[in-house]
Amino acid sequence: MNVKGESLKSKFVLSDKQKFVLIGTLLGDGNLTRRGNYCRLFVKHSANQQKLIEWKRDIFKNIVLMPLNYFAQNVKGKEYQFIQFVTLTHPIFNEYKETFYRGSRKIIPIDIDKIFYHPLALAVFLMDDGANDTFGMTLQTHSFKKGEVALLTRTIKKNFHITTSLRKNKGKWIIYFPKREVKKLYRIVKKYLLPSLTYKFPVAP
Repeated sequence: MNVKGESLKSKFVLSDKQKFVLIGTLLGDGNLTRRGNYCRLFVKHSANQQKLIEWKRDIFKNIVLMPLNYFAQNVKGKEYQFIQFVTLTHPIFNEYKETFYRGSRKIIPIDIDKIFYHPLALAVFLMDDGANDTFGMTLQTHSFKKGEVALLTRTIKKNFHITTSLRKNKGKWIIYFPKREVKKLYRIVKKYLLPSLTYKFPVAP
């Protein structure tokens, strides 16, 4: 680790904004990986979400040294373009690793309602994994178990007053926002949405 990296790590304190972006990212596409004694945040998006990953890197710029890495990856026989960055390791990420993981599997913690309550975290989750569903909207929660997805739906109802339901997709469970709830959802998160991601909302301008 160079001097600049050690300096960044010694001064780093997770801000509230970073905390909410981190929570939304961990519910979505982000991962925490261990390197030595401590963990680091790994963020990877497809190239068509360049604005989102640029924004995330800027959010965490006081704990990131590496520039964005652009690369091609073969997925099921087809080549796709991706962008990624990794933060420096830090003890604070270990705390979130303990909360959001069991072994190597990412989970929804039982007390998610006390963690996932800010509209910014919801907006990040939606920008990561939200999808326009013609008559509504979905959250692509395929990596979580049915009980965990159900727990998320109850948390969204409790903390954001949005009614959702579970839907099966590709043998996994996802969250469905019916059309009548999407306008309310959009009002809650719109101030945090990047303009390039509003296409995920069927009610967006």
